[in-house]
Amino acid sequence: MVHGYSGKILWVNLSNGEVKKQSLDMELAYNFLGGEGIASNILFKEVGPETDPLGPENILIFMTGAFVGTNIPCGIKTTVVSKSPLTGIYGESIFSAPLGLDLKYSGYDGLVVKGRAENPAYIWIHNDQVEVKSAKHLWGMDTFETVDAVREELHDKSISVVAIGPAGERLVKIASIISDDSRAAGRCGLGAVMGSKNLKAIACKGTGKIAVSNPERLDELRREALNIALPNTKTLREHGTAAGLIVFEQNGNLPIRNWTRGSFPEAENITGSTMTQKILVGPNPCKTCPIACGRRVRVPSGPYAMEGSGPEYETMAALGSLCYNSNLESIAKANDICNRLGIDTISTGQTIAFAMECYEKGILQDTGGVDLTWGNPDAIVKMCELIGMKQGLGAILGEGVRRASQLIGKGSEKYAIHVKGLEFPEHNPRKFKSMAVAYATSNVGANHNRGSPMLVERNLLSPELPWKEPVDGFLTKDKGRMAKVYQDLCCAVDSLGMCKFMVFWGKLPLKILTEYYGAVTGRALTFEEFMRIGERIWNIQRAFNNRMGITRKDDTLPERFLKESVNEGPAKGQIVELDVMLEEYYRERGLDEDGKPNEGKLRELGLGWVADIIHKK
Repeated sequence: MVHGYSGKILWVNLSNGEVKKQSLDMELAYNFLGGEGIASNILFKEVGPETDPLGPENILIFMTGAFVGTNIPCGIKTTVVSKSPLTGIYGESIFSAPLGLDLKYSGYDGLVVKGRAENPAYIWIHNDQVEVKSAKHLWGMDTFETVDAVREELHDKSISVVAIGPAGERLVKIASIISDDSRAAGRCGLGAVMGSKNLKAIACKGTGKIAVSNPERLDELRREALNIALPNTKTLREHGTAAGLIVFEQNGNLPIRNWTRGSFPEAENITGSTMTQKILVGPNPCKTCPIACGRRVRVPSGPYAMEGSGPEYETMAALGSLCYNSNLESIAKANDICNRLGIDTISTGQTIAFAMECYEKGILQDTGGVDLTWGNPDAIVKMCELIGMKQGLGAILGEGVRRASQLIGKGSEKYAIHVKGLEFPEHNPRKFKSMAVAYATSNVGANHNRGSPMLVERNLLSPELPWKEPVDGFLTKDKGRMAKVYQDLCCAVDSLGMCKFMVFWGKLPLKILTEYYGAVTGRALTFEEFMRIGERIWNIQRAFNNRMGITRKDDTLPERFLKESVNEGPAKGQIVELDVMLEEYYRERGLDEDGKPNEGKLRELGLGWVADIIHKK
């Protein structure tokens, strides 16, 4: 018996309707853990530089973490992987969709979708039964309407569903995939990949169970983890992830006015505690999660009336301070529109901020009648609609800031804030210099979750790692090594399917993860092996990107951070000294002068076959 894994990967070819149930290679599983690790391996083997991200030859992978289905608190994450239509490189987004649980309970560790359906379709998985069903009647619906319609059609309100909205159907490059509980696989435009396949939704209901090797030890570890984590996550439970927004404004981390300001006097209006006081209905926890940082909110009346999932920190900052907007109700409304139409709130906020700066500079004049003055809440809400529906100026912004700036021209590229085509998340690399390296070298483009070394700078320390006390965020020393270690760590944590709020904000000893793995699978895993697996995963992703054309020149940041500072706030006068940190990072990582993992490093990691491909042996 296989413990911890279901033992099969489901392949569905939408072009010919073929369904294949492939046995999981357990050596692959143990070498890559699950989720992100296994998906990265599959993508490298199946997709090449000639693959059109929106063509039928691209694949879309949903891979569950190794802990999904084992009742480990916060072990709920599923990784979605494909070649990104937004960036043209490795694309990945991770969410807490209940779909992952039902996939494993149906007997599958993951789902790989190939081809393109002739007409709109959805996939229905019920244990051994797998069907490709017509979705003509669903095409044009928003994500939540789709969830309700699929459940009604299948006569079961407990079915897990993930869906795209109109944005995915229309191939908006920042389109997301939304789950039935409002969780988003938002980054990298993977909703557009789903739309390119004429795939409206995936529905799943499983009735099986996941066997674990040592249930008694697993229960002990669960109790230990909860005793440690729950007191440390009290603020998240009370006010959600946006609880920290006011602190970030005070310490210089908050993005303000497209990263040009260092102070936002009205930040208190959009912090988590204000949301609790004004519009909170109650918590909206992910399945298996005792932290419950998710929010459910209601704006009862007025132009921003809505009820649904509340904005997380990234959304609050992207549609708030980044656009100089302090209207809480408008952010809640814009977030709801993004979820319903299926677009990434981070990329959406960054593209709107870009447009507002272009409007201010006189570069962008034809806005279709939308007043893009900084902080205009009506304009932000309207632009979310236009981007999601691919209409007017929204059709340009929905291409992402890199392509939008190319289309607009006139020097607008200066205001397009991205790395490798992926818009910035809402943490300031001027304040936390380690994040500058992490953003510049991330395998998906700018992303705070693919490596979060700022945890050391924020005093969220892990005893197993080299840093025993917080490090000044403004210093450059050791930040290359810090970025490398946390990238490897995040690859491994994500492959287990663990939520980082439980691990890092809960202040769990990292070794509890390897003990969990032993109790689940029956296989001993040292912490050193765990970190080596993370390093292996990072390197196969980097090698994939090298095949797509990524070199050292792409490991950089916008000039806004390299040459421009802000004239107020805690980060006043700071710029990012990237070169010195990048040199250290390259040494620690073992990258050659072209930005490729060197051959010896790949062979040391058991990736000799990858070395043969990228070094053309």
